[in-house]
Amino acid sequence: MIENTNSQTNRWLSDFLAGLTVSFAALALGAAFGVMSGRGAFAGMIGAAVIPIIASSFGGTRIQASGPTGPMTAITALLIANAYESFPDKTILAEQYITLTIVLSGLLMIICGLLRVGRLINYVPNAVIMGFMNGIAVLIWWDQLAKIFGVAGKTVMEGGFLLNISVALSVLLLILILPLIFKRIVKAKYRSLLSAVLISIILGSILSNLFMLPVQKVKLGSDIHSIKDFVTILKSYFPQGEILQSKYILMALPFALQLMVLGFLDSLLTALVIDKMTREKTKQNKELIAQGLANGISGLLQGIPGAQATIRSVLLIKENAQTRISGVLMGVFVLIWIVFFINWISLIPAAVFSGVLFKAGWDVTERGFTSTYFKNSWWKNQNRNFQFFLILYTTIITVVLDLNVAVITGTIIYYLAVYLFKKYKIKDVEDDVKADEVKED
Repeated sequence: MIENTNSQTNRWLSDFLAGLTVSFAALALGAAFGVMSGRGAFAGMIGAAVIPIIASSFGGTRIQASGPTGPMTAITALLIANAYESFPDKTILAEQYITLTIVLSGLLMIICGLLRVGRLINYVPNAVIMGFMNGIAVLIWWDQLAKIFGVAGKTVMEGGFLLNISVALSVLLLILILPLIFKRIVKAKYRSLLSAVLISIILGSILSNLFMLPVQKVKLGSDIHSIKDFVTILKSYFPQGEILQSKYILMALPFALQLMVLGFLDSLLTALVIDKMTREKTKQNKELIAQGLANGISGLLQGIPGAQATIRSVLLIKENAQTRISGVLMGVFVLIWIVFFINWISLIPAAVFSGVLFKAGWDVTERGFTSTYFKNSWWKNQNRNFQFFLILYTTIITVVLDLNVAVITGTIIYYLAVYLFKKYKIKDVEDDVKADEVKED
């Protein structure tokens, strides 16, 4: 009985620490995506808090981290630009139109779940999923390097690239070394309660501020200064009156459909990645319904839409999350940070998160197939060469063009090859060749 109680306590502590750790990245990314969308940092943070609480509570993927994502934010930015072009002198109508579209996208996703179309994601080949994972890793690495070095149209972080890359690499090194230290000095039953990522964030932030390093800090500013301000905005931007005319609903539908399709792919592709890591099976239609509900409520609360987030979900699992409570706690902690600790969060150097995300990208990459391909001389096998080509193709298209284009075209190429080259007996990559073979160092 005592053993069961201790086990349950350890699970709760693991979920608590995992949710706490990933909430920092979720908050920072939410704010960044909010700014990128054009709706503001506060909108991104609202999405980062509301979406995971609902999706983790009711979703079909047991352990997950949902929230604003890059693909969803890109379409949201187009939606917001369209709204202000369509209503140039009517801010309230523009915002109501944005809210209406996000809510419609959520409703469409719920309908997809009710119609049980989630199973379509099962037709995406493993090779395409591996390429998608590689592409996500490259994108996250490139984004952080662009910020640090000030390339690709981005301004170099305050303090210069040498100082910021030093901070980022130091944090990355800490994340890699701390688990090795824990193995030597901490008993195995307590080891999972120690988060290398969280400790690295805290140490990196304390040392940077202690030595007064002139590095760029996380910017999480908001124009809402009180609950009264927030409630007033909610009432003003709630879809009502003129915006509910059929012409405006029809105008919103194309953007709502795009957000729905992206949310479908983003969430269920990430679910496939997480399923590979946890050896579990997502209830896809249940997940679509939960994501639709989460996006709709986020929109009504003036947040931006989102989906299951690959990097954050991987971080949650790597931080030893045990139950769906970890994802709920992540959202709750983001909410707490928004309300009570905004000034503290702003003390964290941006480069600290770069170090965390460098490690997250490494955890996402597919390495099992690639290393075996060269180790076992698989290039002598035509089927293996096709699999390698498909992984490489999906990786490149994800990085250069778009995740959804990569997945859709990669899947089409696979089934065309199976049909046109029957004599070669083309097969997908086996399920036991997995990207999650790499353990935490």
